[in-house]
Amino acid sequence: MKKLRYERVLLVGVILCLLIGMIGYMYCHRSRYYEYQGAMTTYIGTYHKDEKIYTFDFKGFQKDDQYYLSLNDLYNWFVIQDQNAKVYVDYGKHTMVYQLHDVTYHIDFGRDEIRYNGNCINVSKNNQHIYISHKNIYLSVYYIEKTLLKNENQIKIENKTAIIS
Repeated sequence: MKKLRYERVLLVGVILCLLIGMIGYMYCHRSRYYEYQGAMTTYIGTYHKDEKIYTFDFKGFQKDDQYYLSLNDLYNWFVIQDQNAKVYVDYGKHTMVYQLHDVTYHIDFGRDEIRYNGNCINVSKNNQHIYISHKNIYLSVYYIEKTLLKNENQIKIENKTAIIS
């Protein structure tokens, strides 16, 4: 009788430890995304290439002296650069994927990370975030220039105009 009670207590203890461990793991690895609720501004983007001037619209906003632009709208610029560029969003994994001819960027707006070529940049370490608003994903111009534009181009924003040079 005592042996049966000891085995039950041991079994219940193991099950409780597993349950607490699973809850702790899920809590530590949960995805948090930041939703922007403020006013949006539409910027007219211009780009000069091969004696042609391309124009397109960007949605964006300014927060904490930093401009944020829609990665969904930035796709138009990437199509000019790379005809085979693909962009898709996996809302289940909180990830936007930019697939270019030479590199694939995974922009994880659930964890504020940008992953590419084995590198991982944590955006929240610089007190910035990847925002989502109305199914558009917004990233600061600093990180757009650093990662997606590979420090080869700059985005200058003046008077509701975004110039990519």
